[in-house]
Amino acid sequence: MKSNYVLTTILLMVSVMSYAQRLDITLDDNSIVSYDVSKIKSMEFMPESEPGQVSGYWYLGWRVMTGSSKHYEGNEKWVFNGPVMKQVTSTGAETIYDLEYADDKKSFRAVPREGGSATAYTIVSRDEEFLALKSGSIIRQFYKTVAGAHDATAAVSFPSRTVIYTDTTKVWGLKGGSSHSSTTPMGNHYAKYAAATQEQIEWLADVKNQPDPTYINVGGYDRFTAKTINLYPLNNGNPTPADVNQHAIGDCCMCAVFASLAYIYPDFIKSIITRVSSTSYIVKMYDPMGNPVDVAVDNKLLCNSSGGCAQVSGKNGVFNWATIMEKALMKWLCCFKTGGLGGIGTEHAAPPFTGEGDSWSFSPGTLYNSELTMVVDYALKNGMISVGGFNKGGIICGTLETVTGHAFTVMYTRYPDKYEFSMRNPWGVSEVDGVLEIANTRSTMNTIDFRLVMPGAAAPYKRQDLGGYVPVKFQMGQQDRFLSPEMLKMYNLKSYGPAPVDEEEDNTKEE
Repeated sequence: MKSNYVLTTILLMVSVMSYAQRLDITLDDNSIVSYDVSKIKSMEFMPESEPGQVSGYWYLGWRVMTGSSKHYEGNEKWVFNGPVMKQVTSTGAETIYDLEYADDKKSFRAVPREGGSATAYTIVSRDEEFLALKSGSIIRQFYKTVAGAHDATAAVSFPSRTVIYTDTTKVWGLKGGSSHSSTTPMGNHYAKYAAATQEQIEWLADVKNQPDPTYINVGGYDRFTAKTINLYPLNNGNPTPADVNQHAIGDCCMCAVFASLAYIYPDFIKSIITRVSSTSYIVKMYDPMGNPVDVAVDNKLLCNSSGGCAQVSGKNGVFNWATIMEKALMKWLCCFKTGGLGGIGTEHAAPPFTGEGDSWSFSPGTLYNSELTMVVDYALKNGMISVGGFNKGGIICGTLETVTGHAFTVMYTRYPDKYEFSMRNPWGVSEVDGVLEIANTRSTMNTIDFRLVMPGAAAPYKRQDLGGYVPVKFQMGQQDRFLSPEMLKMYNLKSYGPAPVDEEEDNTKEE
């Protein structure tokens, strides 16, 4: 084999020397690639990369160390071909390394051919455009193009750990922000509030008692007006995340919790709502000490003087189970005075319905990409009410973009070959029902935080066929495409809708 290689090289050299014009290479498909010999600096045979190995040309953007970083702007190139890597510095100096990959292809040792010490690298992030390698406490960040490396305005941050966990137990050990209370199963937020008195129990159970609009405090919405309710208008009469579309109230965490319950526990929702008449309902809830209470509400919803409704609704403005649960929470909050509905946290919105407030959080940047995906899988497999957010807006994820200071329902993606997981915006705009698809890119993953709440009373109702969320088909109206004026003002936006995408690509993604 080696003699054939040498013979082929000699023949090529003779051919080049004899004609000194162009080098024609005939490929397996009989196509011919031609090169100007005068521009060929060197020729060498390089092995093909195996699945999982790094391949291709990568341009160094940043060299990040503890407390400092250096921007290389793409003036250093690393070329990967299977078990071989060539490093070309800004001066043109070349070093060839033989690579020894670990079995899982998540790390390798680079051994210089000309002698010297080997360097161990861990692949901390990799996608089509970005590659990050860690050696010791140093992370090198590469881009697929010189322009990408040159234009990078800041180094992408990674956890300080040099080890990427593949064990779910270890990843879960990195959680923080516990809301556990030894006083009440509802979580520490409710620990300072007393159990319901008999007077409060009776007030909650009387459908004639309305929440106080001034306590809800939504500008211009100061009255309760009767509206038509259709509890389960979509999905063959079952709750679905598409039923949850936020409007004038700043309760995005509550909306994300409702959508998570509809995604994982649709039968639980149906079990806690009892229709008493065509205009009245009883919602099973829990007081601040975790004791069951019944909250009776009617079809009168929080509106302004012109009849415009502030509350959450389904598609085409249809008021449904989510609207009734939101009103029940309004009445519950007015009764126990535990805080307002606007700005309510995920771990505060779930317990009044599930009776359990134990939760944990993961802050942005504390996990590597693969670990973040593991947390999503672990949380959903264990039926946790899963809500996330972004600390950077304007990142395109699928066909929509991120928004800061906002809550999203975390779900499995229906495109697992292309994305890691999904996060649904409770505004619900567009044909994809507000679903952002999260790709395996550090620039996106680095901005995500999670709040994961135990399911409590919902646990026995968990769906067994939980898979990627597929929005139900519905006849889209104008109000389903764009955000309400109140939401635009609240988030200081001029508009919000589908981001520009390539039509051909979008048609293949959205079935």
